[in-house]
Amino acid sequence: MLHGSCDRRGEAMIVRAARGKSEHPGGQSLVEFALVLPLLLVLLLGISDLGRVFTSAIASEAAPRNAAEAAAQEYLQLSQQTGGLSPSDYQDLHDRALEVACREAERLPSRVLDLQGDCTMPHIAVCVHDDAEGDANSCGQESTGAPIECTEMSAAWSPARSGPVGGRPYVEVRFCYRFDPIIIVPFGDWGSIWLQKSNAFAVANY
Repeated sequence: MLHGSCDRRGEAMIVRAARGKSEHPGGQSLVEFALVLPLLLVLLLGISDLGRVFTSAIASEAAPRNAAEAAAQEYLQLSQQTGGLSPSDYQDLHDRALEVACREAERLPSRVLDLQGDCTMPHIAVCVHDDAEGDANSCGQESTGAPIECTEMSAAWSPARSGPVGGRPYVEVRFCYRFDPIIIVPFGDWGSIWLQKSNAFAVANY
């Protein structure tokens, strides 16, 4: 008799335990979701950062190339009109390249403009290379304000021709952009990624 009552009590306890689990099935799922959520957020933000840095890298590649091309075409027009470039013409070439590069950089999320509408981020510098060396005093002059992280900017500047450009004049544009990721909140420049590109475009006909 005693043995039968123990069995019944044991069965009742098992039934109550099973019923308790069935009455609150979401509790365990909620705890599991709370544990997994931070990992999911980090994963999603990481994927987002990869997409943003890829897009920024493409824009950083295109901006100096298009700027150098625009200034090289301007060089050709000025040289054909006047037979030679004046000091003010070289400054116009700088302004043209800076304008195009800054406009191309408008797709970059951290682009910064000054009161005149010129880019202060990214950092852009220009040099015109030709035999006249008319750009000697202004070659790369925009690089003086670039931070030390812009190592491309700190490299030596010279208006003399060099490299495989077929002996023709060419325009060089250097570009340095600070990309701030979402997943790592930067403090100052810590955690930032510096995208640096340099491109040269030869004058088509000289």
